[in-house]
Amino acid sequence: MSMAVRSGRLVCGHRGALLLLLLILAGTLVVLHRIVQSPLLNQYEILQDHLERQQKQNARSTRTILLWSEFFGDPRWKLSWDTLGPQDLRDDLQCPVYQCEVTNQHDFLPMELYDAIVFHAAEMFPLLRPLPAQRSAHQAYVFALMESPGETKHRLDDEEGFYNLTMTYRLDSDVVWPYGQLLDIETDAVVAPSASPYWRKPPASFNDSVVWDLWSGKTKMAAWFVSHCETLSKREILAERLQEFLPVDIYGKCGTLSCDRGDPRCDEMLDTDYLFYLAFENSLCDDYVTEKLFDALRRNIVPVVFGGADYSRILPPHSYIDANRFETVQELAQYLNFVAGDPEEYVGYFWWRTHYRLASTSPFCDLCARLHAPGSVHKTQFYGDIQSWWFNSCRLESQIHL
Repeated sequence: MSMAVRSGRLVCGHRGALLLLLLILAGTLVVLHRIVQSPLLNQYEILQDHLERQQKQNARSTRTILLWSEFFGDPRWKLSWDTLGPQDLRDDLQCPVYQCEVTNQHDFLPMELYDAIVFHAAEMFPLLRPLPAQRSAHQAYVFALMESPGETKHRLDDEEGFYNLTMTYRLDSDVVWPYGQLLDIETDAVVAPSASPYWRKPPASFNDSVVWDLWSGKTKMAAWFVSHCETLSKREILAERLQEFLPVDIYGKCGTLSCDRGDPRCDEMLDTDYLFYLAFENSLCDDYVTEKLFDALRRNIVPVVFGGADYSRILPPHSYIDANRFETVQELAQYLNFVAGDPEEYVGYFWWRTHYRLASTSPFCDLCARLHAPGSVHKTQFYGDIQSWWFNSCRLESQIHL
């Protein structure tokens, strides 16, 4: 073939390509003309296209959490339904990150497709329920527990390297699951529990007319609602010793008084009759404080705490009286008598209410956020010795001498 023929074909080829380019350009101009003439329609189409793409992306990014075992006999773990979707997490639980599904239905998905499987570690397994037959590489097995190690009957003997994440009240857990939270009223940010919370300083003087008026009618010293009478913390001994110096009314199985659980009058008398509530924990374990402390904070009463937690990481300063800050029970009693007799000192323990509010949260919000964190689709850790991690967080001796 001659060079001229070759050149002719090249010229024709270039002309054909140029013609095709012009046709595409003309078609684009026609589309642009229609867009300009119909801006509202175009915006709607763009929005529809965006929403469809977003829905497909969200469907792909949804993480699914299976509740493998019951939580103290509750298969729903205090949730409203057997299965919660992203909208439930957003609207009902108010999770900031909500693209998750939480279910207790084992057949909701094939077992290997769950992103996380949550085990209530207070219950012994696989005796109560066999373990999953198949474990996918991307799945996170979650150790969930709210009881203190002193009350944990499951010894965790056979679970080395089994768990990827922890979800407990302890502040060094992967997902912190406290009995309550303190939020800043101005910013609505969670302040505590935290390893290093920033607290405002209590004012030199403070007045709350409601508490002041109640103080004058409070004729009883201290109340304690309790059902477990012999504990590792020896809280019953502390209460008995305290009774040598001031009156303590004990309600429940361990005392002579009774007040039915759920009876609103039990809470009302804390407001009107008593100056102090004894929030004594059954174990001296790191970060362990229970709902009774947060319940007391909701009443017009000053809590006296006794436990293994560093309470400054949980509650604002000068909002509680820590028994472990005193060397002897007599010194504690003397201080309680001083506060009880000084209305300004007593009312000062309620200063925090002008800056903070109590709130509760679902651990599944933070677990959902954790599963969406960068790199979470791959397992990055195992707890090689979960038994030591859990049980080595307690002590037997208190700081106050009993």
